[in-house]
Amino acid sequence: MKRLIAVLLFGFLVSHAQAQDIHKTPFPVRPRVNVDLEISLPGGDYGDLFGVGFGGAGGLDIPITRALYATGSAGVMSFYRKNSSTRTYIPMKAGAKYYLSRMLYAQTEIGTSVGIQQGAGVTFIFAPGVGISYPIAKRSSINGGLRFESWSREGGNINQLGIKVGYQF
Repeated sequence: MKRLIAVLLFGFLVSHAQAQDIHKTPFPVRPRVNVDLEISLPGGDYGDLFGVGFGGAGGLDIPITRALYATGSAGVMSFYRKNSSTRTYIPMKAGAKYYLSRMLYAQTEIGTSVGIQQGAGVTFIFAPGVGISYPIAKRSSINGGLRFESWSREGGNINQLGIKVGYQF
């Protein structure tokens, strides 16, 4: 009987240990929807032609564990030419988001971007970054993020620094 009580007590203590709490998000573990506004600062040759990019995206985060989420997003990004015209792209990405602490996360996505204008082309996207998810209610948060995006295409790359602010619910 003493062994049974000891085993049950040990099981209870192990199941309620809080040592891994730093990797738990402050939200329920469930799929979450994101709506983001984004600013892009292109660099290199593309940055010589285009000054800044503005856009928006919607996304979905699906939990794999309490700290790891599969991500998917799609949106629109317009780069404004320093002289007159713009180039608009539709980026579609999938990846992973890992919470390093209760609010800080690292994220990496890959995908493709399709240009709307003739000659804009199709690009391969690689986008690592970091962000913070600040809870404002039990099931919602305000997100902010900083990432480097490399869009590879025939004829050159579009390298850019992306800044996003969004709402997650």
